[in-house]
Amino acid sequence: MSVAPRRDDDPPEPSGGRPAGPVRRGRSRLWARLIGPDGPVGQAHAALSYYALLISTLFLLTFGLIMVFSVQSVTIAAGGGSAFTAFLRYLVIAGVGLAAMVATSRIDRVWLQRLAVPALLLAAVLQSLVLVPSLATCAGGNCNWVRLPVVGQAQPSEFIKLALALYIGWVAARHKERLRGGWSVVLFVFAPAGAAIGLVMRGGDLGTVVILALLMAGALWMGGLGKTWFVGLFAAGLVAFGGATMLSANRRARIMAWLHPEAADPLDVGYQPLHGRYALGTGGWAGVGPGSSRQKWGYLTQADSDYVFAVLGEEFGLVGTILVIGLFAVVGWCCLRIMRRSQDLYVGVVTGGIMCWIIGQALVNIGVVVGILPVLGVPLPLISAGGSSLVFVLTAIGVLLSFARHEPGAERAFSTHGGAVRRTLAVISTRRRNRA
Repeated sequence: MSVAPRRDDDPPEPSGGRPAGPVRRGRSRLWARLIGPDGPVGQAHAALSYYALLISTLFLLTFGLIMVFSVQSVTIAAGGGSAFTAFLRYLVIAGVGLAAMVATSRIDRVWLQRLAVPALLLAAVLQSLVLVPSLATCAGGNCNWVRLPVVGQAQPSEFIKLALALYIGWVAARHKERLRGGWSVVLFVFAPAGAAIGLVMRGGDLGTVVILALLMAGALWMGGLGKTWFVGLFAAGLVAFGGATMLSANRRARIMAWLHPEAADPLDVGYQPLHGRYALGTGGWAGVGPGSSRQKWGYLTQADSDYVFAVLGEEFGLVGTILVIGLFAVVGWCCLRIMRRSQDLYVGVVTGGIMCWIIGQALVNIGVVVGILPVLGVPLPLISAGGSSLVFVLTAIGVLLSFARHEPGAERAFSTHGGAVRRTLAVISTRRRNRA
């Protein structure tokens, strides 16, 4: 039997004479990518991070709008208000967030870097307004909202999250030596960040403080802070968390209800976690259908915010919850891809902080609803109702889109696609005129 001659472009044969199949080649490329150096890879889609992040964000936002309307159509109508008017107002907020996302995605990283310090100062000033009794708004022992002219009720701590990620990136890019340890990292990172976080803690919002700690951990890890610092900060954080919990009767009750759910009062501190699990159990595999949740009818008092994932699970079932978790996983993968393909320290630090903020907050919220974490009172990004959270999460996504637009080869890919679209429209327009 004759054997075809081997060409130069044929794949090499491994030892044993067996041709290397596509699965083995794929595994080899994946392993080489995991252990290889950072930077772009040949044949990789240059604009994949941008489009995957944008599409997954829009899908999550769509889910969020559906769930907010589903819950508020009951809760607001029960209070005598118009659910459609309230939802229209929320749509306007979502539109503002989308506009901020698009505008931020067009800002060059140089300008984002220049805006870092002013943004953190402005965020701290706004957060300090929670100390003014006439402006502060409290709910459940948390006084982290303020009433502002024109804007209405807002939560400045959401602005602090974005500003803190940008600020740590600025320190890492402009003054990298200050992240090597010693008093420089204390003075230029922990002192400003501690002041901002202290203002949030002064308002009684321990859940947001936990998310800010996750954000700082992700940013500082990408900035190259020594591992010894992380060990010490983790230990100090545990002590601070324990102290803040013990000083509040409400937080102590939540922790005890989490540790001993069978002993928690089902009409008091154990009420929300219990009905959240009821909602997930009722949903089953495919859910009871959009808008058909039973728990939102006054059983879950935080149905459109902290426990919106429970209502989502009841209406869309396990399939819907897995889909939402998968979309957050895509957002996290896009962040990892941006960090991996960029050689810019600023991009890596800011992306690491934003990833730990959005994905970490999503995991904390979902963990609370399913019962593996104590109640911390943090919303589910892009899904829960909350104008401040929605606007600043979308703005943070805009920052990531800006980084993705400047990945190696991405700008050329966008210009090529734009030219193809213009040529297509020109052909369609010409044919339309010829047929007229």
